[in-house]
Amino acid sequence: MHTLKSPLNLIVMKSRQDSKLSMYLATKDFLTKNAAVVNPLPNYSGYYDAFVAAIAKITADSEQQKFDKSGNKTFKLQQKNALVVLTVDTARRLQLYALQINNPLLRSETRYTESTLRNSSDNALQREAHGVWSRAQENLEALAPYGITAATQEALLNAANGYQEVIPKPRVGTSETHQITLQLTVGFAAADSALENIDGMVEIVRIAQADFYNGYRSVRKTIHTGHTLMAVKGRVTDAADGQPLKNVLLSFAPTGNGRKLQMAQLTRPLVKKTAKKGGFNVKILPAGSYSVYIQRSGYAEQTATLAVTEGIMSVLNVQLALL
Repeated sequence: MHTLKSPLNLIVMKSRQDSKLSMYLATKDFLTKNAAVVNPLPNYSGYYDAFVAAIAKITADSEQQKFDKSGNKTFKLQQKNALVVLTVDTARRLQLYALQINNPLLRSETRYTESTLRNSSDNALQREAHGVWSRAQENLEALAPYGITAATQEALLNAANGYQEVIPKPRVGTSETHQITLQLTVGFAAADSALENIDGMVEIVRIAQADFYNGYRSVRKTIHTGHTLMAVKGRVTDAADGQPLKNVLLSFAPTGNGRKLQMAQLTRPLVKKTAKKGGFNVKILPAGSYSVYIQRSGYAEQTATLAVTEGIMSVLNVQLALL
């Protein structure tokens, strides 16, 4: 079976991420205030510098993640709405003109409704709008009494061309979001590693500096807020008509660093099947990188890359194409 790279929509949603970052910041402040106690510890400065650098990276990536990537999608929707309105308005006026001159071919070529255009694919809508513009352009001199002029034609053409330019933008935003997710995974792993090393160093002063030690262990705890999230949730649909696909098999295989650990944590191969409405859930999945193999009879197999971070739910939406 032919394997395609998935046109996935991978969205990362926060759960305990803020709580963990808050713990990092509180721990850093506590260590800074107690520098006289921790600075003499062996190798401490290197671990502390790595910890601070990881926090800075996480903070920067988190700010970028919070940036509204859906802005691209919102702008595209606004462009689509404007194009639909102009296309339908021009088509209706052409319909009246065709009726008056008894031209059934022109009537059939411009018979569009708002709902039909809104449900059209991106490229189909752009073609249909250009088709309406073209028919009006051919009869422009006779259409002035019907409210179709050079100015309205220019507005329609600009809207059609503008929409064509924004078609790929939401997909670019999704790709950027996926990359930020991977960067956050690396940042949290680096912070945890540095903090574990500091934990070991702090044990040296457990008795001699009991007040410091107890204070450190207190700020070191992560207080989780909100409800517990699943590791992964998603939906599989038909690429042609957007209809949900049931009985799609999704197989999760660990990749990259930590693969042996992940395989040890997975007691059996993880395979999920989509429900009637195309959805699937994974409640527990060890943190790391995964390849997801998506299969259904009659459709081209796809492979998606998924990053799973502890305390963060990943959403994987996939479109399958017919063979």
